[in-house]
Amino acid sequence: MQKTNAKVCAVITEETVKAAGAAMARAASQADMIEVRLDYLRDFDFRSLAQLEALLSHRTLPTIITCRSVEEGGRQKISNSIRLPLLLEGAKRFADYSDIEAAHYEAAAKWQPDISRLIVSYHDFQQTPENLHEIYNWITRLPAAIHKIAVRAKQITDSLAIFSLLERARRDDRKFIAIAMNEAGVITRLLGCLQGSFLTYGTLEDSEQSAPGQLSCRDLTELYRINNVTAATQIMGIIGNPVSHSLSPLLHNTMFAAHNLNAIYLPLEVADVEDFFKRLVKPQSREIALNFRGFSVTIPHKTAVIPLLDTVHPTAAQIGAVNTIVIEDGKLLGYNTDVDGAMQPLEKLVNPAGESCAVIGSGGAARAIIYGLLQRQAAVTIYARNLIAAAQLEEEFAVPVLPLEKLQANKDKILINTTPVGMRGFQEGESIIPAGWLEKHHIVYDLVYNPLQTRLLKDSQAAGCLTISGLDMLIAQACLQFQLWTGKSADYSLMYQAAFAKLSCESESALA
Repeated sequence: MQKTNAKVCAVITEETVKAAGAAMARAASQADMIEVRLDYLRDFDFRSLAQLEALLSHRTLPTIITCRSVEEGGRQKISNSIRLPLLLEGAKRFADYSDIEAAHYEAAAKWQPDISRLIVSYHDFQQTPENLHEIYNWITRLPAAIHKIAVRAKQITDSLAIFSLLERARRDDRKFIAIAMNEAGVITRLLGCLQGSFLTYGTLEDSEQSAPGQLSCRDLTELYRINNVTAATQIMGIIGNPVSHSLSPLLHNTMFAAHNLNAIYLPLEVADVEDFFKRLVKPQSREIALNFRGFSVTIPHKTAVIPLLDTVHPTAAQIGAVNTIVIEDGKLLGYNTDVDGAMQPLEKLVNPAGESCAVIGSGGAARAIIYGLLQRQAAVTIYARNLIAAAQLEEEFAVPVLPLEKLQANKDKILINTTPVGMRGFQEGESIIPAGWLEKHHIVYDLVYNPLQTRLLKDSQAAGCLTISGLDMLIAQACLQFQLWTGKSADYSLMYQAAFAKLSCESESALA
C-alpha cells in the first residue's frame, strides 16, 4: 500500500531575523519544508531584497515565503506595493514558493509572478463557509502551482467540507492544500495528506502556533507518524470536548509504534456526538470512508454515546457509561475500561474486600470507582459537595451519601478523590479536603494525574499515607483499551515512561 508521502512544513514565526535564521536551521531535522512568515519579523526591511537573500541564504529545505495581509491573519499592516514585489521577486530569486492571497492576485499580476513558484491562498478565520466549492472555483481559475484553502472549523463535521475539496482537487489532478483550523479541525491536519493535501503545517515548538489547532512538527512525524499513514491504516481516537489536553494520543501512538502497527490515534474534539457518528463513523450514513477501528470516550459523551451503539458490554450498561468503543464489521461495541483500570492500581496495595472506602465526588468517574469497589465486596460511602447529584448514586448503588464535611469524623481506610480539584488549570494547588483530615486514612488515591503530585497527594504523603496517582489509573485503562482494539498486550512501563516524561516537562515549564 502506497504511503501518503506527507510533507510537513515548519512555520517560522520568529520576531527577529537572527531568531528566524536559527529556527530555519532547527527545522531541518524536523520538517520537509519551511514557510517563513515575514509579517512576524520586527527588524526586517520589507523593501530590501538583499536582506531577504541573506535570511534565506543558508536554508537547507524547500522554502515558502509569505507576508500575510492583516485581513488574512497578518501581524503587520504592510502596503501591497511593498509586500507583493518582495514575495514575487523573492520567490523568483531566493525561495521555492511565495504564498499570496487570492484577493490580491490581480494586484500581484503587475509584477509578473513566476507561476511555477506561486501558491494562491484563501483564509477564513471565522467559519467554514457553505460555499467552499464556489471559492475553490474562484481561486483555481487563478494560475498558480498550488492552491490553498484554510478555514475555521467550529465542529468536527466541518472537516468533511475540507476532505471534499481535497477529493475534488485529486480528481482535477491539482496540487492543493486544504486545512480546517481550530481544535475541531485537527483531523484535517493529520489525515489531510492521506486525502491528497500537498502538505500539512506544523510548529517548531508547542507554543508557537501561527493558526489555531497546529501541532508540532516533531509530533506530526514522530508521535503521529503521518508519513506512514495509508488507506489501510486503522484509525483510533479520543472523542470528547475538550481533548487537546489529553495524554491518550501519546499513550496509544507510543504503543502502536512499539508494536509496529499500522495505526494512528487522533484527538477528536466532538461537540455533537450523534452528528459525528452519523456523518463520519456509521457505515450506513457516513460521508467519508475513514478506516476507524475504535474510540476512547471522555467528558461529556460517556453516557450520550450509549444509544448510538449496537452493543454495550454489561459492565458499561450497569454503570451507565462507555469509555471505549470497538468497531467490528461495521458494528459499534461499547465497553468500560475505567472500572478495572481504576481497581488495578489499588489492588496492588490492598485487597478491597471488606475494607471501608470513602469516595469523594458524584460524577462519572465516581460511578466507575463505586461499581468496581462494590464488585470487590468493599464497603463504600460517598462524600459529596452536591448532595442532589449524589442522590442518584445512592439510589442506584445502595450506598450511603454524606456531606463532604462529615469525612473529618470518619476513619475509612481507603480514600479516593474522583473530583477534578487540584487538576492543572482547575483549582491547581488546592486540595478537596484539609491536610488535617488525612492521617487516619491508610491509602489515598487521587484520580487527578496532571500534575503528577497534587496537593492532596503531597499532604497525604506528609501524613504517612500510601498514595496512588491518577496516572496509574490512566495507564491501566489505556492498556485495556489497547488490547480491545488490537488483541495485543500493552507495555505498561513504556506507556508510563512516556506519560511521566510529558507531565514532568509540563511541570518544569509551569515553574519556569
